Amino acid sequence: MCGRFYIPEGDLDDFAGLVSKIEKELLKKAGEIFPGDYAPVITPNRSQQDSNTDQSKSASNAVHAIKWGFPLQKGRPVINARSETVKEKPLFRLPYAKRRCLIPARGFFEWKDAENSNKRIKHYITLIDSSIMYLAGLYWFFKDKDGIQKPYFTILTTQANEDVRTIHDRMPVIIKDINKEIWLYEKKIEIVDSLLKPLKQGELNIEIKS
Repeated sequence: MCGRFYIPEGDLDDFAGLVSKIEKELLKKAGEIFPGDYAPVITPNRSQQDSNTDQSKSASNAVHAIKWGFPLQKGRPVINARSETVKEKPLFRLPYAKRRCLIPARGFFEWKDAENSNKRIKHYITLIDSSIMYLAGLYWFFKDKDGIQKPYFTILTTQANEDVRTIHDRMPVIIKDINKEIWLYEKKIEIVDSLLKPLKQGELNIEIKS
C-alpha cells in the first residue's frame, strides 16, 4: 500500500505556482503527506482529453490541489486502489477510464515490524537518482458534507518489486517520465493497463528513517 509520501517545500512551491489562487491556499503543507491532506495533483487538460485523438502528447496538463482519499458514506476514505482489480470495482471503474492523474513526490514510506520488538521500522523509498517520482492516481468528484462536489484522489498500488518486497508486499504504481502523457490521455485501456507494473529491481533506493 501507500499510506504516506513526501514532497519537499521547494517542489511544493513549484507546483503550487501552477494552481489557482484559491487552490494555492490549500497547499500549505510540505514534507510528509498523510491521507486527508491536500497535495498537488497533475490532471489532464480536459479539452485535450475529450478530443478524438487517442493520445494528446502536446497537451498542457493541469495542476490542482486535491484531497487524498475517496470518501465513503461509512468507513475510512479509500487512499489506495489495487491495480489488479481497478477495472472491476465500481468505485474505481469510471475514474480509471476517464480520470487518471499523477501525484508528484520525492518518495514514499513503508514500515516493517522490527524483530524481537514491538517497534516498526520506517523506510523511505526514492528513485535511485532522487528525482521526482510520479505516482499513478485516480481522481473523482464526490459531494462533501455541504453537498458541494469536490475532487478527491487515490493512489494505485501493485505488487512490490524485489527491492520493496523485503519491507512490504505492495508498492505504488510509479509512472516513468516517458509514459506520463500515455497515463493521462491514452484511450486504449489495454495500453494503460501495461503501465500497471512495479519498477525493476535496482531502480529504487531505500533508507531507514528514525
